[in-house]
Amino acid sequence: MFLRRLYNSYFPSIRSDPSFNQTRTLFIASIGNPEPEYKSTRHNVGHRMMDQLVDIYWKQHLIKRGDYYYSSKYPNIVLFKSVDSYMNLQGKPISKHFSKYNNNTNKKLIILHDELQVDLGKYQIRKPGTSERGHNGLKSINQYMKNDYYKISIGIGRPNDRNQVTDHVLSKFNDREMELLDFEVLPKCVEELEKLIKLDLNSSTSVIEKCEVKKSRIKKEDQSGST
Repeated sequence: MFLRRLYNSYFPSIRSDPSFNQTRTLFIASIGNPEPEYKSTRHNVGHRMMDQLVDIYWKQHLIKRGDYYYSSKYPNIVLFKSVDSYMNLQGKPISKHFSKYNNNTNKKLIILHDELQVDLGKYQIRKPGTSERGHNGLKSINQYMKNDYYKISIGIGRPNDRNQVTDHVLSKFNDREMELLDFEVLPKCVEELEKLIKLDLNSSTSVIEKCEVKKSRIKKEDQSGST
């Protein structure tokens, strides 16, 4: 009993924080190959962004529970790092974990992933329905669920020789490339992600407020009708 009280004093339950009781409408997941075996490879740059969200950018307001991270600052998000499956098998774990939170029509999925079609040093924010561009991880996801999710596509560049694509995506970034990613690309990706989060949060708040106004009006009408 004493140890439980001590634990709770340092790690308060999510349920005690009102922000964690709000509806989670954005499921943000990174895809790649299993780590630590493939850590820091080009194919795992989505995982690198997720690591930086957890360890640097959002460290102060994230709490880990099981496989997921929850935020007290952004009460509409869930973070998931799909690190136990290979890239070409990501569809099953992503659909499985997303379905846990997909209990209403407002739920949205955002995938963090590497992109051969975008040069290293650049990125793209791609809307639902956009092409998978031959990406094996996205192709796998599309086999299990609709292509109805946002993509944060982080450029890793494409080798001139098609036969070198596999070696390229499985190779590690050199120091110069890592510096470019960490200090120029990923910070901008985080900014864009936060814009999506705030847009969704404002939209969700607006819906909630409209529902509350409607309920209030119905209640007043009922009260006036009963007199």
